[in-house]
Amino acid sequence: MQMMLADSHRGLSLVVDLALDRLMAPAAILIALMIGGVLGYELVQLFGPAAGSPYQL
Repeated sequence: MQMMLADSHRGLSLVVDLALDRLMAPAAILIALMIGGVLGYELVQLFGPAAGSPYQL
């Protein structure tokens, strides 16, 4: 019984590790894209052609 519990715990740990490995790369890419989008938006607002007002001539 003890061996079965140890093996099932090891198997569950492997499943969790594989699931995290499959989720971490897309999550990191998604977070990096969101941060890049926010930074890009802020830079456009700061240095864009109409920095004062969008309707200013």
